[in-house]
Amino acid sequence: MHPAILSVHIGMGTLGALSGASALVFRKGSGPHRVAGTVFVLAMLFMAASASVLAAMKSLPDMVIGGLLTIYLIATAWMAARRKDGETGAFEIGAFVAALACGIGIFTFALLTAFGVIKAKNPYIAIAYYSFSGVMALAAVADLSVILRRGLSGAQRIARHLWRMCLGLIIAVGSFAAQGSKVLPPAVRDPQVLFASMIVVLIVMLYWLARVLFTNWYKQTEQSQ
Repeated sequence: MHPAILSVHIGMGTLGALSGASALVFRKGSGPHRVAGTVFVLAMLFMAASASVLAAMKSLPDMVIGGLLTIYLIATAWMAARRKDGETGAFEIGAFVAALACGIGIFTFALLTAFGVIKAKNPYIAIAYYSFSGVMALAAVADLSVILRRGLSGAQRIARHLWRMCLGLIIAVGSFAAQGSKVLPPAVRDPQVLFASMIVVLIVMLYWLARVLFTNWYKQTEQSQ
């Protein structure tokens, strides 16, 4: 089973990175964007689920949480796009509980790594744990806000969809950089090149967040439809 699951993980991770990049390039709300986005969601869910299974087989609980974190981000991003303005339900309550649980789990690993209880492969692992626990804390607060406000509308709903999808893509690119880069040509395998690819996704995410939240782009898109 291990080679089969690993093949699924690698294949879906590669498909997720390619379809995610395509979704960023295509015009938002267009047919190609929706198709690429759907492929991205399915690929990322399979990639993250297989990653969690492989991590569980290797007794790597932190990686199990990492896979669950990715599933959470992609699922909530997809639901944000599917929801109507001002709509919420049981899914958002479950998302809040999941975000809180993942955040606490990752923060626990950060503390155990920082104090040497868990031996890290490099000195940046603890920093990464702290960063992702902070992200999940913010995500949990955002989920609670959605619940209390009984849903989001307009640009805020699209922004929720956008940053969660892009963060999932950053995780996919980072995973590919850490694992898939072993089979890439030496010129592409350079750590700076792989790190730059993640920064590019981050910059694109910030650009679209600014455009959605601080311009009339969303209203103009709604009117054109």
